[in-house]
Amino acid sequence: MSTIPDAKDALVRAFVAVNVSEPAASELERFLDGLKPLARLRWVSREQFHITLRFLGEQTQQTIERVKGSLRHVQFAPFEVALSYGGAFPGIRKPYVLWLSGKHGMEHLSALAEDVNNAIDHVGLPREKRAFKPHLTLARTDGTLLPPALLTKLENPPIIAWRCEGFELMRSRLTPRGAVYSKIPLSE
Repeated sequence: MSTIPDAKDALVRAFVAVNVSEPAASELERFLDGLKPLARLRWVSREQFHITLRFLGEQTQQTIERVKGSLRHVQFAPFEVALSYGGAFPGIRKPYVLWLSGKHGMEHLSALAEDVNNAIDHVGLPREKRAFKPHLTLARTDGTLLPPALLTKLENPPIIAWRCEGFELMRSRLTPRGAVYSKIPLSE
């Protein structure tokens, strides 16, 4: 008897996200290129630029299929998103995650996240306990103080804007070099 799990039984680490447009990703990349020399952090790559609407964790392929079916029914009008300020979780004095957020489009992102959550509720997955805070992760750190020059740039980033016209179901594969993301098509 084989101890290797069948591919259909393998767990899929997944999340639902709004991805960044190519022009906005280029602007973000230029901004990060200016930050990277200021501190040795685990910076995200261009391929990882997104705003998470719902993290699903590790799920069976059957559950992913049910999530796909539920998400096909989520509809919304396209809207503009503008990231205009930065910060850190849980706070700037002991940062673990550096991020960008904004004011423009955040209410639409929150509404879309709620619609996604409502759709996934039908699958039976538990909701995140923390309140939704739309943000784009820039880097992860160990909680040590950040250099003042980096904080200044983080507080005054260029405005990164794009039109949100959709969302994606994403797969996250953890590797020694970080997470690798790929889209899971909602329809065949």
